[in-house]
Amino acid sequence: MSEARAVSPERAAAITGARNWQDVRAAHQDAVDALADGLMLGDRLADAVVAEMYSGGGWRWADITSAIDDPSRRDDAPPALRRFLGTVCSPPSWYDPAIARAGGEAWWRFGSLQSSTLYQSLIYGYQAPGFTRPLVATGRLTEGTWDRVVATARWVTLTTAPGLMEPGGPGWSETVRIRLVHALVRHHLHAHDRWDDEEWGVPINQTYSQLTITAGFLALPMRVAKDFGIRYSRADLEAITHLWRWVGWVMGVDEDRLPRGFDDARRTDRIAREFRMEPPQEARQLVKALLDDGYRTDLGLPGPLNDAVHLVTRPFLRTLFESVSRRWVDDEVAAAMGLRHTPLQHLVPLARPVIRSRELARWIGILGSDHSIAHRELRFVTSKLGLDLSRIESKRYDAADKGRLETVA
Repeated sequence: MSEARAVSPERAAAITGARNWQDVRAAHQDAVDALADGLMLGDRLADAVVAEMYSGGGWRWADITSAIDDPSRRDDAPPALRRFLGTVCSPPSWYDPAIARAGGEAWWRFGSLQSSTLYQSLIYGYQAPGFTRPLVATGRLTEGTWDRVVATARWVTLTTAPGLMEPGGPGWSETVRIRLVHALVRHHLHAHDRWDDEEWGVPINQTYSQLTITAGFLALPMRVAKDFGIRYSRADLEAITHLWRWVGWVMGVDEDRLPRGFDDARRTDRIAREFRMEPPQEARQLVKALLDDGYRTDLGLPGPLNDAVHLVTRPFLRTLFESVSRRWVDDEVAAAMGLRHTPLQHLVPLARPVIRSRELARWIGILGSDHSIAHRELRFVTSKLGLDLSRIESKRYDAADKGRLETVA
């Protein structure tokens, strides 16, 4: 684990914007104190690689990313990069690829729905200053919203697709790249005096990363799925948790901050939801940009015709996404972020009979095996994202070698 700096409850409340930090701490002292300390922790191994690169004694970005995919280059890597790669290429003793693969299979049985929960995961992050401030500081507050949504959706797809998160796989490689890009962001903000750690905490810190993985990408989608009427078995939930625990470890979250089981993840999510947040002003802009430009209507029609359909359907889809997303956000936070309450919020209960009918058809075997269902769902989503899993090319972050910061997932 990284070396921690004690953060007082008062300082943690100011950094996070949580009005009731002391009250939540009184109920969950150890967990909340760990969250406080994590506000001042980055990622020592990844930060050292970036510092080495900019010192002139390390490899260029293109060579660093090449070494992620090419094991033959790792022995020649400079010291910090060699230590980093040695760590991420050596899974912890608890990691079981078979369980992680089972988690991917369970996740993708409802892959279309799980892909749609990405919007809720993003909105979850927007309420926290720790998410919005790096976007403001790097000039990417509302710029490239659609690209950011697609890039994040592709990453989630690659990390959860059965087997693709195994060491050396495309999901693993993309996660390692994102981890290093987060280190680039930290370096960039500190080097250009755009960040005050004492006032805002370390950019993309351990607490932000922990809650993003455990609450935003794991517990929240499971909560949304349950609301829709989806029922995962206990084995499914534990396998999915194991998969996301592994994703978080590769991403650089300290091991003792990751969930050991689904109940642990749910507890972290429950504690996080007890905080009464004051979303930053930028949150409203981010939500508006997400609702305005965070989706596309794609019926497979010729370009101009498809664009026309998107233009016509956009007002309804915007209202639909806003209404449904509003369902899983605290009333006070939703109001601060500009999410309106409309009757369309009640479409979720109306969808439950359809979900249950699908589950009945799955149970009696009409839809094929669970394996075939998961891979059918995966093929559908990847086709919409423009992903060909047989030809994965990781060029998303090449611009970093040219001194530019790409959109961060």
